[in-house]
Amino acid sequence: MLALSPDPKNRLYTNLNSYLQFLGYLLRGRFQKDRHDIKIFEQVLSERFGVQYAVCVYQCRVGIYLAVKALIKPGQEVILSPYTIADVINMVIFAGGRPVFADVDRETCNISVAEVERLINPNTGAVLITHLHGVAAEANCIKDTCDRFNLPMIEDCAQAFGVYEQGKPVGTIGDVGVFSFEMHKNIPTWLGGVVISDRADMIEKIQTELTDFSYPPLPGITRKVKKGLMHDLACSPIVFQLLTYPILRFSYLNKVESVNNMARRQPQESDPAAELPDVYKSRYTPFQARIGLSQLNHVDRDIKTRIENGLLYYEGLKDIDELILSPVRNDGSNTYLWFPVQYANRDELLEFMFKQGRDVAAGHFTSNADTPQFEKFNRDCPNAKKVEEELFYLPTYPRYSRHEVEQTIQVIRQYFASRIKPQVKKQEVVMSTQRYSLWSFFSQRF
Repeated sequence: MLALSPDPKNRLYTNLNSYLQFLGYLLRGRFQKDRHDIKIFEQVLSERFGVQYAVCVYQCRVGIYLAVKALIKPGQEVILSPYTIADVINMVIFAGGRPVFADVDRETCNISVAEVERLINPNTGAVLITHLHGVAAEANCIKDTCDRFNLPMIEDCAQAFGVYEQGKPVGTIGDVGVFSFEMHKNIPTWLGGVVISDRADMIEKIQTELTDFSYPPLPGITRKVKKGLMHDLACSPIVFQLLTYPILRFSYLNKVESVNNMARRQPQESDPAAELPDVYKSRYTPFQARIGLSQLNHVDRDIKTRIENGLLYYEGLKDIDELILSPVRNDGSNTYLWFPVQYANRDELLEFMFKQGRDVAAGHFTSNADTPQFEKFNRDCPNAKKVEEELFYLPTYPRYSRHEVEQTIQVIRQYFASRIKPQVKKQEVVMSTQRYSLWSFFSQRF
């Protein structure tokens, strides 16, 4: 049966408190300089991760900038995955580093251990690994490699809050971990992130750098809140079913690019510059810390639900050989922020799914290893390019019901079943032709 009113592919983890806290900030919070709530949030985070230090920052990417700058000398190389947002690479450049792209593993979409070791040279200053989609990279293996070469390892955990590897929280395996609290993450404080570490020398450099940050954060946060409000309204059940999804479906199937571009997630990128732009030189605010503290109460429950949804997808799709699925893990090293799937004919499959009333999305990251923007750092990373071309997301967020997961699985299986039938008919024709040819051969001779 054609279902034209699915749940949306993505809903934010925001709630009424997220908006009330922002309203309070608008009315009075901008004039409050007390960092008490931020210190409490940082203390709670350091205890959760079992580290000595946690420093809240304006954005995760700013945390990456601060970590790279604190750990390398200007001009040194930083090995990192090309399959990420462009601003991660920009942050390395702003910090004085030279990005070196290491290809990814096809199944996990994370940086390849072998590629990291192959690319280390005397000018390497650090290795930056990313835990994508809530899937842990092989951080312990890469850390062993880094230790052999006396190199620091930075963990980009923007999509991996609550992920573990070999019993340790990601972000605590390397020298420093950086997390995101951006509005699409499972702890959204509109903007923001946190840097965690046990290295006092590095944290001291970061805190010293932050003392010069004073750019007012209100414009950036306000833009996020407006986008979040529009997203929450558009994805509320009645509005989504009666208005939002019919428009999205029609636009996708009829290639109305003006609407498709609005619906397609496009991460913010900084303009080309020689150093960190002033817009990033902002401080984390107390009202954001209060939002984060309130959301820590249910983050583990939400992670458990996402894992359950991810395992449902895996069990329902694992026998389809044409699909590349994220490896199944039951040790906390895969929390399925989304369930990533790769398929060679991705666009054809997504079109079929929209026709059948599903709401899905292609991956929004690109392989930066061969883009004009980073031309002087270009390298051949074929796996990253394949992931860019073939990856799409299946929803796992807690409000996405088990019924919706099962419907999505059913539609994907229906697509592959429809592809098999014509092949069977073709084989039957070939066999019939062969039988006819044999009959003709024998009838002519006997």
